[in-house]
Amino acid sequence: MKIGILGGGQLARMMIEETAKFGFTYKILSDTPNSPAGQICDAQITGKFSDYDALKKFAEDCDIITLENEFIDSKYVKFIEDSGIRVLPGSDIVALIQDKLLQKRNLKEAGVPVPSFCEVNGKEDVEKFAAEYGYPVILKSRTMGYDGKGNFRIESAEQIDAALNTLGARGKLMCEEFIEFSRELAVQGVRGRDGKIKVYPVVESVQKDHICNIVKASADFDGEMKKKVSSIVENILEELNYTGVLAVELFEVSNGSVLVNELAPRVHNTGHYTIEGCYVSQFENHIRAVAGIPLGSTEMKSPAAVMINILGERDGKAKLEGFGDLLNEKNAYLHIYGKAETRKGRKMGHITVTGNDLPEVLKKAEELHSKLRI
Repeated sequence: MKIGILGGGQLARMMIEETAKFGFTYKILSDTPNSPAGQICDAQITGKFSDYDALKKFAEDCDIITLENEFIDSKYVKFIEDSGIRVLPGSDIVALIQDKLLQKRNLKEAGVPVPSFCEVNGKEDVEKFAAEYGYPVILKSRTMGYDGKGNFRIESAEQIDAALNTLGARGKLMCEEFIEFSRELAVQGVRGRDGKIKVYPVVESVQKDHICNIVKASADFDGEMKKKVSSIVENILEELNYTGVLAVELFEVSNGSVLVNELAPRVHNTGHYTIEGCYVSQFENHIRAVAGIPLGSTEMKSPAAVMINILGERDGKAKLEGFGDLLNEKNAYLHIYGKAETRKGRKMGHITVTGNDLPEVLKKAEELHSKLRI
């Protein structure tokens, strides 16, 4: 089977790394020569998602196509589908999820708990929303927002104009109530072509400058919370008639309830720990799902796992240093994405540490991570 992946970043790279053992061959479309996935795939087409000639050349001999991010306009996914090649998740799913307002409306209609929100067409919409829910409120770009990009926290009426001017150039806007959460949670669910569903452990995600920094996974995570979140994920997968891995980010509030913050129709940073922490990783199960083969176990192999991102701290050529102790550690694992240039905040790789006790595993992971430079 030849599998096409729209995008050539680290998520595509890890899909290939985890499933080459099945004998699949991979073709990617990326606008970056020598992309992380391009370094290890069977063929790379270099071009933009908006280049119909590149899309046609990319898709022409693929058996099935998937994507590593939702930032491709759904009309380009539809173009591939119209050529007779199946894309999973499809253009309808991409169109729904990449627009955060449509995403939230769909979730609310399905009975999924979400923060209060409204469409924003002008200043008066923000004023009216803030009058009902109080300041601060969060102004969001409806599309193309990630890692905190496309968000503006409005503390008072005096900031509304600045927020609209800052985000208005990005496109259509929406507003959400500000949530005082106790923890940010995340989970990956996967649904096969046959409709069978498996859900990964619920994890805690710790952010740094709006970028996922640390993920803490524990096999003995609160059972009631796990049941509640798993039920939400299964509901969403069924409502969307989804195929593949779907990432769900949630807020846990002080009364123990949860609200869904965002969906991502793909494998996700908060699931990187599954490569060493679970019997079958999110990357392998995603490819299993879209390829139409049985899903694997989502259970953890050890009681605890911690993933920490390796983020760029400067601008320039990438050069990894300080990894000796990590490679000598029995249950520590290093992943470098093959990006030649490092930038402040850029995701350059990650480490995972597994073990029996979550606090001890976290301490060891932070110690090993502190020695790394890239």
